[in-house]
Amino acid sequence: MPIRNIDVYVRELRLAQEARIGTLADTRLGIEGSNWLRQLLAGARDGEAAAIGGVPPALEAEIVKELQFFRASGITPVFVFSGLPIARRDGRAFAKEDHRPAYRQAAWEQYQQGHTEQALRGWGASAPQTLADVVPFAMQVLAAHGAEFMRAPYSSWAQLAYLYRHEAQPIHAVYSSLDILMFDVDRVITSISHARSTFAYVVRDHLLSRCGVSAEQLVDMCLLAGCDWCPTFPALLSDIGFSFKSAVDVTRQYRSGFSAIQAMGDHAGVRAANYSDSFLRAYCAVRYHIVLHLDGTVAPLNAELAPNDLHDIIGYRLPRAAYHLLARGAIHPPVASMLASGAWLEFAPADNGESDEYRRLVTQWQSSVFCRQCSLLCAGLGAFFRQRKIVLHAWFSPQAGTVLHDGAPAGRATAAAAAVLPRAAAAAAVTADGAREVSLARTLEQGAALVAAASDAATSDAATVLQLWLLQSLGFVAADGQPTQLGAALGAGLRALPGDAAERLQWAVAVAAVLADQGLLAGTQWSVAYEDRQPKQSDGQQHTRLIARIATLVPLGERPGPWRLPFSRDLLAFSSAAKLVLKTAASCADAALLVLHAGGGAAAAAAAAAAEHTHMARALAVRSALPLECTTNAAAGLLVQALVVEHARGGAGSWARVCKQASGGIGIGSARQAAGDAWSVLGAVRAMGTVPGADAAHDWARTAFDEVLGG
Repeated sequence: MPIRNIDVYVRELRLAQEARIGTLADTRLGIEGSNWLRQLLAGARDGEAAAIGGVPPALEAEIVKELQFFRASGITPVFVFSGLPIARRDGRAFAKEDHRPAYRQAAWEQYQQGHTEQALRGWGASAPQTLADVVPFAMQVLAAHGAEFMRAPYSSWAQLAYLYRHEAQPIHAVYSSLDILMFDVDRVITSISHARSTFAYVVRDHLLSRCGVSAEQLVDMCLLAGCDWCPTFPALLSDIGFSFKSAVDVTRQYRSGFSAIQAMGDHAGVRAANYSDSFLRAYCAVRYHIVLHLDGTVAPLNAELAPNDLHDIIGYRLPRAAYHLLARGAIHPPVASMLASGAWLEFAPADNGESDEYRRLVTQWQSSVFCRQCSLLCAGLGAFFRQRKIVLHAWFSPQAGTVLHDGAPAGRATAAAAAVLPRAAAAAAVTADGAREVSLARTLEQGAALVAAASDAATSDAATVLQLWLLQSLGFVAADGQPTQLGAALGAGLRALPGDAAERLQWAVAVAAVLADQGLLAGTQWSVAYEDRQPKQSDGQQHTRLIARIATLVPLGERPGPWRLPFSRDLLAFSSAAKLVLKTAASCADAALLVLHAGGGAAAAAAAAAAEHTHMARALAVRSALPLECTTNAAAGLLVQALVVEHARGGAGSWARVCKQASGGIGIGSARQAAGDAWSVLGAVRAMGTVPGADAAHDWARTAFDEVLGG
């Protein structure tokens, strides 16, 4: 949470000033990415994303609109997103209770009763994913439009303060929440109005003057008020609530936060919370926060005064290359955070994850993949991490964690992979031709040869090695490079894809193969059955369910207006399972990249030093070549479900009737593309031979798809 009630207090004091946006012309504006994105999501929130999954369809347009506004105003935006969370010592797996599942459940109940508008409002109050889940999508959009961005090692507030205060002036002004006032920033832009071409800002000295405190005391009173890193001082809480002014008064009375805590040490809440420890840890986290310096080093602010046990406050130090990969967006925080904290947290998905099938996917399939991933990571990053204990905690059983790594020696296959990956990094660091697209089909076919080649640093290719490890992690390829039974099924499915769709749909088929192997891709209902508001079918219901589930694996591009087709919690549940597979695959790719670029020992370090820019560019190219960043949702499944149901009811003309029903909410061209892609993936699923009923469903729905595709 932000500094508690400071925004209310600043409004009461009327400290915000306004200026014309033109005064920021020719300015490099440092923007706190999370705060900026939170404001965009508040404007784009429409409830549909919680019912369909994925990010709000209007978000990309909102980001592009922001960039156009900045450029038209002569402003160069520099977006800084937060990286790893700082260490917690409260013993809880999850920092706070997640109330979103309750909101979603109430909204679905409203929807089943026919109260769609109330349901949309309920869904709008329960975003389907955390802000951290949306950041990679935002970074992709920013990269596509040439905008500058980075991830801080930890907090974006500290990183922005460092950049703002640096003599080289990489940024000239800061657009952030008021939280950044705890750091060395003398003024902060808090909002920008496109309509009025103005911005609001707060000058720190004005706040200090009105409060009667120093800059040092400002940090104390903000921590006493409560923020992300420190709970509210219990002595300030009362039956009528909390006022920020009480933190101001206590700080002025006792001259420092610590003196106030000592003076009120007999307060029951202060004793029970061991508040002095929380306060001092948070104070050090502000004063000595770790940032990425312009020379590439990763070091604390005020380093000459920093305590020796800073790792106990911020978190265990990762290899420098890990922070560089994070900064450039080559990897994302979950895997690095897992290494630093020793925990992987799995939150409830958009459908709430109530089914036994989804929970087994987490506790059995995902955990087995992560066990291999953690063995690779910990074996490849040195002695400390080799002994690291890592536990998976799921929302439905937060205290009963699944041990992913406990310091036991890696198996022979994992140890071999951990040795091969750094050798590949040494070659990749000096290869300037960029990452080649490596198809899943080619990697499957040439697996054994690639395993042999990967052992030779002179001939290894980082993209190939990464893709090979990824297929091994997901169970498609054995340690010797030969396809497993699951890999053989995937190969058959990939060969069945049309040539023009092979690259675009290869991961849709791979996800289908995993879900089929886990018994989740079928026409039967899961353990928790949800009633849809689709018209009832007299026959073919299982065929419809299977085809619609397969269709959720492909994207539906253009969604210009409100969604008009019926929602389906059943398809949302299946889409959540598909997203879990993709997220797990992405984490495997990030783990391999960490070992490639941070675990190579002296040889890789020397190669990286010789060609740092090529090395980092290679990492970015390899990661972005893997189509794992797509935001999975059920939109295409809902479209195809409506098509098949309508065709079963009314025969010819079903496509036209569905298009009319969906009018304004779906681009017709992208809808036809999604239907064609769904048909292609259905053909690939048939070829795999692992999904019961696929042939019958294909034959049953052929005429409906022929009408769409002109066949």
